[in-house]
Amino acid sequence: MGYGQFIPSSYRQYAVDFDQDGKRDLWTSKMDIIGSIANYFKQHGWRAGAPVAVRADVEGERYKEILELGYKPHTVLDALRHDGITPQQAMPDELVAALLELEQQDGPEYWLDFDNFYAITRYNHSPLYAMAVYQLSEAIRKAYEQELQFNE
Repeated sequence: MGYGQFIPSSYRQYAVDFDQDGKRDLWTSKMDIIGSIANYFKQHGWRAGAPVAVRADVEGERYKEILELGYKPHTVLDALRHDGITPQQAMPDELVAALLELEQQDGPEYWLDFDNFYAITRYNHSPLYAMAVYQLSEAIRKAYEQELQFNE
């Protein structure tokens, strides 16, 4: 239903009247559309400001077993580091993550995904979809920040 492609039960449970005009309009109200999708994410564990995903380096063979556990976060980073999986940027040891392998033209690329990534997969269960959403959001954020700097 509407731009968010909610099924009827999701519309009933998650659609919100974000523009406060008295109706939940997922077809023409950009405020309601974005607010409803945000509500869906929040109800599925999204935490503002929390990480979504980060590239990782792998070494040894243990990472292959970790991949088999799936993309729902399951292991603290400290333990993953001991298994040869290292985030490419500083992250707290206590964060719970999962390892994701994405095939690229030059071979596999590894990512650690966190609860916010998993929340995106509740909207669409494909980890490829979730990664596309995340990477698009990062590109938009960076362009917005550059625009702000340009206008200062």
